[in-house]
Amino acid sequence: MRLLLLCLLLALAGCTSMLVGGSSSREGPISADSRTAYQVKQDKSLAATIRSRFARDSDIRRFDIDVDSYEYVVTLRGTVDNFEVRDRAVRIAGNTDLVRSVKNYITINTNL
Repeated sequence: MRLLLLCLLLALAGCTSMLVGGSSSREGPISADSRTAYQVKQDKSLAATIRSRFARDSDIRRFDIDVDSYEYVVTLRGTVDNFEVRDRAVRIAGNTDLVRSVKNYITINTNL
């Protein structure tokens, strides 16, 4: 009986980080999304609109810029080769309807 209990405890020991929220593909603890289904749909639509606008821009479309939206706050991540492209991407995102603000995490690498 003790052996069975010990085996069970050892088997479950690897699951504790998942129960606590420390093991996931994203950084930070696992948490529920507080947005309504409508807000999630709006955020997805907003990000898709910005990605579409980036795809139509001949300079921006050369780069892989990740666009996320959460409660109408847009986050941009990626790397471009000059400040003008980065600034245009931020401006396009910021001038999109419903965008409250833009978090810019686009880096510049002139060696691209």
